[in-house]
Amino acid sequence: MVHAHPEQARKALIGGLILTAAFVVIEAVAGFLTNSLALVSDAGHMLADSAGLILALGAATLARRPAAGRHTYGYARFEVLVVPIHVVLLAFIAGYIVFESVSHLRSTPEIATGPVIAVGIGGLMVNLLVVRLLHNHSADNLNLRAAALEASVDAVGSVAVVISAVVIALGGWAGLDALVGLAIAALVIPRALSLLRQSGDILLESAPPGLDPVAIESAALAVKGVVALHDVHVWAIAPSFPALSAHVELADVTCTEHILTDLATLFRDRFGIGHVTLQPETPALHAAMECCLSPDSALLGRGDHAHRPVSVG
Repeated sequence: MVHAHPEQARKALIGGLILTAAFVVIEAVAGFLTNSLALVSDAGHMLADSAGLILALGAATLARRPAAGRHTYGYARFEVLVVPIHVVLLAFIAGYIVFESVSHLRSTPEIATGPVIAVGIGGLMVNLLVVRLLHNHSADNLNLRAAALEASVDAVGSVAVVISAVVIALGGWAGLDALVGLAIAALVIPRALSLLRQSGDILLESAPPGLDPVAIESAALAVKGVVALHDVHVWAIAPSFPALSAHVELADVTCTEHILTDLATLFRDRFGIGHVTLQPETPALHAAMECCLSPDSALLGRGDHAHRPVSVG
């Protein structure tokens, strides 16, 4: 598999943004001139895509800045902090489309289908080009993968615009254009909710999707020399930046380096977690720290596990 170089990924995002933003203007103007709400709705959807590309580009650019001072994790979480702005934009676009769709269904204005078909085909070609441009660099970059998926959905919207215009040109009901606009608005709402859910999970430091803390603990216990794991936390700094910390109770502290190396390799290779912080412990140290009395000790449902007696002297 070919991995995307950060600079190549950044150039792909810039290229996708230029293509998408430029066609938003063309599609919006054409939609208003032809009275096609489907075309205006598709332009709104592409505007949301442009916002997503801007966020991805901003995150990719800021992520290159080194961690310094109080920003010990750098700026990787920037893309999460600006999600509310993106969601407000999506909600505004969806609300506008719904309002206009209802109005058009009542009045069904005459639509200039020829220009709508031409611009719709142009939008389809632009979206397919953006998908191609981003897909070449999206194998291991979540931002690019999400942007490519959004462009794919937008391509479907362009196909719907063209089909509705052809049907109307052949004598079909003019209200079909407004129905297509409503359908495109319906595609925006789940995306906004998904963004809110993902950002909320990250800010609450929940375990990222696909990373089960219980499964991670079970795999770690199979590593030779590991007696138990305590105070296990799995979270994400940003969507593509998972992290893990844990206290590792060892059978033999003289093998600490080998055991922690095996654990770090396991977490990286099997679970894709490269940022790992592991604190080695002996049974005596674990009992003395009483980490199981902390409020977050029940993360894995092990808050009531027994401490083994420790002999002193």
